[in-house]
Amino acid sequence: MSGHPDEGARRLPMFMPWLALGVGSGLLLLLNTEWAVLPGWWMGALFLFFSRRQRPVVGFVGLLVANTVAAGVANLGVFPGSGASAFGMALGGAMVVAGGYLADRLIVGPRGSFAGTLLLPALMTGVEYFSSLGNPFGTWGVLAYTQARVPVLVQLVSVTGLWGLTFVLVWFATVANWALEHREAGRRVLPGVAVYAAVVVAILGFGALRLSRADSVGRPVQVAGITVAGELATGREAGLSRLMKGDVFGDEDWRAFAEASRGVNEELLRLSEREAASGAKLLLWSEGNAVVLARELEALIARGSALAREHGVWLGMSVATLTPEAQRMLRNELILVGPDGAVAWRYVKSRPVPGWEAEHSVPGSTEPAVGMASGVGVLGGAICFDGDFPGVFASASERGIELLLLPSSDWKGISPLHTRQAVFRAVEQGFSMVRQVNQGLSVAVDGYGRVYGELDHFTAEERVLRAELPVGRVPTLYARIGDAVGVLSGLVALGWMLQASVRGLLARRRSTATQPTGPTAQTPAAP
Repeated sequence: MSGHPDEGARRLPMFMPWLALGVGSGLLLLLNTEWAVLPGWWMGALFLFFSRRQRPVVGFVGLLVANTVAAGVANLGVFPGSGASAFGMALGGAMVVAGGYLADRLIVGPRGSFAGTLLLPALMTGVEYFSSLGNPFGTWGVLAYTQARVPVLVQLVSVTGLWGLTFVLVWFATVANWALEHREAGRRVLPGVAVYAAVVVAILGFGALRLSRADSVGRPVQVAGITVAGELATGREAGLSRLMKGDVFGDEDWRAFAEASRGVNEELLRLSEREAASGAKLLLWSEGNAVVLARELEALIARGSALAREHGVWLGMSVATLTPEAQRMLRNELILVGPDGAVAWRYVKSRPVPGWEAEHSVPGSTEPAVGMASGVGVLGGAICFDGDFPGVFASASERGIELLLLPSSDWKGISPLHTRQAVFRAVEQGFSMVRQVNQGLSVAVDGYGRVYGELDHFTAEERVLRAELPVGRVPTLYARIGDAVGVLSGLVALGWMLQASVRGLLARRRSTATQPTGPTAQTPAAP
């Protein structure tokens, strides 16, 4: 295991590592924004520069504090709730980050070999993957998402999922530091740098070639996403806000809430009829934009069925059904009605957002709904937060899904980031997707992530998304191998650390065994 930083590192100005920590923390503040591309590359390099030039404990504590503060501030606008919860979540993530850099500092250190540049990427990739399996927020915060605005890089997830992209980003940090630490070797560092550069060039070339050869993935279908908001929805939104704050509703409160909701539902039906008359073959309402009390649900479905039958369209009705007398009062559902007026399938949100929704939702569907829709293709359905869990869509891909309907409801603090993240699911599995969003960015994309329609809730006067979207499948390796890259990275990192721990333990035992003890260890006096 490595010791203190080398002499070359010591010749750097003493303040430089601390400056790197500060700049890295500043970049961390940008990870939940549209400007996350460069921070995704450089933040890790700066943190590693700091960590490798400190004693292990100092580096760990410095990264822990800096990441907790920066991520906590960034979380304030992202996760609704108290500041304490925002910083609490930041602390958990900071422990993981600081722990990973500590492992690198102890095992590889500031004078490691080029092979040592692979430990931290494997470790952080494995940690991201395995933590996403038990994390209630799924893949939220995964480093790969920072590259959402770079389509040629996003194509990599069609092979490796998120995990290959995370690996490459962290590897940049270790290679950059390795080259700096061995700068006195001159040109001898060039082969190592060339290896990394060749990998990045290959990834960019693959993405560019994949996009350049991408023809239409299927027959274009006219789709329309519909959201009702603004003044008409004010009373309904106020009622939902009261419920989420824990207010107790009496009979009169429920009557007023139901009446306010009916106005929104009528507008949804009116806009749906208008878009169908204008040629749309597939209509989708945003998550829970229709709200009904349980006793009124069948009547609303009947209205939607009549509309679909009259105009010969497919209608995705996203409905939040409330049962006041039940402890779990919320049923967050997507109901697909066909041109014959029959319900093709119904899907209940499987991953409610932690907090009020999770506490009050009925159990969700075990897998996304999938079925053949004549004139459109194989349609699948999930809802909003489900899209943060890549594993949710493995079974849908096996069943031949060609178009995913993903009605959603976001808020300003996570828009457009949440939609950009959802597009990764389309590229991973190779299906087209319509994500109609209340209070967020709505998009229609194909299996390459190419955008055919986009609508910003906060700038549009009318929240209706229209697009001619090709519907079909794009073959991807990820659909076959799943998260193998994430699993392998984690196992390699675990084995590496275990080996280093055993070697360190054996070295200490040998050192102890060779140390002289007792009176014979004393140096005899000079005659």
